[in-house]
Amino acid sequence: MSLFKLIGAFLVIFSTGMAGMNIASYYSLRPRQLRALQDALQMLDTEIMYGATPLPAALRKIGQAGDTAVSRIFSGAAALLESSWGYTAGEAWSRALDEEIGRTALNGDDYAVLRAFGEGLGASDRQEQHKKIALTSLNLRKEEEKAQRERERNERLWRYGGFLLGISIVLLLL
Repeated sequence: MSLFKLIGAFLVIFSTGMAGMNIASYYSLRPRQLRALQDALQMLDTEIMYGATPLPAALRKIGQAGDTAVSRIFSGAAALLESSWGYTAGEAWSRALDEEIGRTALNGDDYAVLRAFGEGLGASDRQEQHKKIALTSLNLRKEEEKAQRERERNERLWRYGGFLLGISIVLLLL
């Protein structure tokens, strides 16, 4: 086998393997981001209930606390609330969510839960906000459990499947 064929075979196996690893990383990233969202909502609940922190300041504080993609949703909502554009809390949340959801591993079900959360954000008293946050956390926990099952089922498949696909392609071409 010539050197060029060997290099080409290596590149095919490497590139399909990396593509499989990339897809597998999505399956492990989504449960972590859902957990980070639940932690952020717990912090928001604490800020609202016990700190009596105004919503823009609470959202900004939570956005600064994490460096994940989900913390940018909170930072974006805080920035929009503090801007002179006159957004309501729900509008600011929805807009920030729309801008940042593509940078996360969250799917449509997660988006729907977060969108529903934003609809009543800042529109009621602290007790109602507490109930809404608790309900959203429960829904996110269910989504996290589904994501964990998906991860267990699909992560290994994609991780090894990419390399096996590359080997298969190389064998077919030889």
